Amino acid sequence: MVKCKPERKLKRVLIDEELVFLALDKDPRYFEEIVIRYEKKLLLYLRYMIGGNDEASDLLQNVFAKAFEHLKDFDIERKFSPWIYRIAHNEAVNYLKKQSYRRIVDWESLIDTKDKLNMIDERETPLETQMRDDARVAVRKALNTLQKRDREILKLRYYLDKSYVEMSEILHKPENTIASHLSRAKKKLLIALQVQQ
Repeated sequence: MVKCKPERKLKRVLIDEELVFLALDKDPRYFEEIVIRYEKKLLLYLRYMIGGNDEASDLLQNVFAKAFEHLKDFDIERKFSPWIYRIAHNEAVNYLKKQSYRRIVDWESLIDTKDKLNMIDERETPLETQMRDDARVAVRKALNTLQKRDREILKLRYYLDKSYVEMSEILHKPENTIASHLSRAKKKLLIALQVQQ
């Protein structure tokens, strides 16, 4: 991870909330580290929300511009990640409304991209590799049968590794609602997987 050097060399990697504080209090260039930390993750999130690379890149610039513009509104006592993901989520929803169409999340690409980020265990046998690939294809097909909101909550939890608190803040829903919605989405996914067999 790149360390910021606006005023002096940092001795440790700062957490997001510290970077926000320093960007507000000392030097706005600390925000550059936030951009570096979040640009790939947010681009992936936007790409699957709207279904396009070029548009997602444009929206990403809007997300960072809005985040920087409203940085003073961020509550430093809270986690930064859900706050910036909420901005990204809102940008994607607004974009889709303006385009007056809703695209289905391309799980095929999401799974392929996530797989590229994960390292394959070199000790895996060809049979294990085939079983893993077959399971991935089955999950991909089952996910595509689910409603968009079910796919979205499963994506946030299992592909983007978001906590219940973060999902609650991103989707503006109480944690209890998130938990029950996630539980229902998992049950629907299991049913969809059983139907395939």
